[in-house]
Amino acid sequence: MLKILLKRIFTVFILILTITTTAYASDSAKEEGTVIYHVKYDYDEISKFLRMSREEYEQKWNQGLSISDMAKEQGIERREVEGYFYTFHYEEMQKWRKEGPLTEKHYFHLVYNLAEEIEDFIDRNPNKFKIKKKTTKM
Repeated sequence: MLKILLKRIFTVFILILTITTTAYASDSAKEEGTVIYHVKYDYDEISKFLRMSREEYEQKWNQGLSISDMAKEQGIERREVEGYFYTFHYEEMQKWRKEGPLTEKHYFHLVYNLAEEIEDFIDRNPNKFKIKKKTTKM
């Protein structure tokens, strides 16, 4: 009897929790529109920052090197690379704020996640995994 009562209480609790979470999400969606912050990088500028030509950049990229790998080869410290991308995003976000689509709330949300996204971007290269697969098959 006690077991059945506890199951019912637990079920009601979960049901109430689910309904309030759903209501909160739908209310917050009505408050403000969704802003998708997406920028296009200028790889000629990134190549210049890395002190190499665009052709060298493309060659190293196709070899599986990430931006951070290329910077290390060129003697550029990681914090300089991160700083380059922080500056780039800061300038872009300021343009978005002045033009209006980016509210303060969205701005601070983006800034909060920026460090992790930059680190992921400069360390990633999908060619790295393709090259590893090819070499392990041989």
